[in-house]
Amino acid sequence: MTNPWIQGLPGPRLLDVIAKHGDDLKARHHTDDVYFAVWLHALDRAVQRRVLVSYDDLEDWDYWSAYEGGQSPKEAALDMLTDAGWASAVDIGVIE
Repeated sequence: MTNPWIQGLPGPRLLDVIAKHGDDLKARHHTDDVYFAVWLHALDRAVQRRVLVSYDDLEDWDYWSAYEGGQSPKEAALDMLTDAGWASAVDIGVIE
């Protein structure tokens, strides 16, 4: 658990999410790292709030490097969307 966003989550809440949904999140996001799966779930929600599609529907991106680099899911979502060609939406404020 090296990502600051994960480390900043309230312990009991994170443990509750892991206990209830950890296995499903790992299967959904194709990883054995439950913390990375939680981070990807939050990234997916951030992407869907902005462009109404899942991150899986867009071009592949280096999510692991963003996670290990300490980005929050929102920061990574904005970078990923910019790299995927949504920069004009970011520039005009459609994506916050």
